Amino acid sequence: MRVVLVMLLLVVAFAAGAAGCGVGPATNQEKISKTASTYLKALADSDTATACAQLTSRARGEACDQAMKERLPRLDPGVLKAAADDSMDIDVDGNRASVRLSDPPGARFLLVKTNDEWQIDSGYTLD
Repeated sequence: MRVVLVMLLLVVAFAAGAAGCGVGPATNQEKISKTASTYLKALADSDTATACAQLTSRARGEACDQAMKERLPRLDPGVLKAAADDSMDIDVDGNRASVRLSDPPGARFLLVKTNDEWQIDSGYTLD
């Protein structure tokens, strides 16, 4: 009986620990943060294909890759990486969300959810 009790306590302790370690489906906030971070890091690394993949078809337009390559020289990779790793203020309203970056002040993304996937619909605008 004592062995059964010890085993039961171990199972409960493991389950409680696993629940606190992110086991389970990602929340909307986690998915949104991942999309925004992936986009920023891709731009910092000049990976325009990955950056474009984070955008809705409307935001991508017809020549996303080329448009991104033209904009890259105006972007600071260090600032982009710092923004990707820093905190984000995420506000979800149904299938729409906004992400405010901590730096530069006022920088934000607007995202939409389609088929359980969050994509940037309007990116890196300043208030």
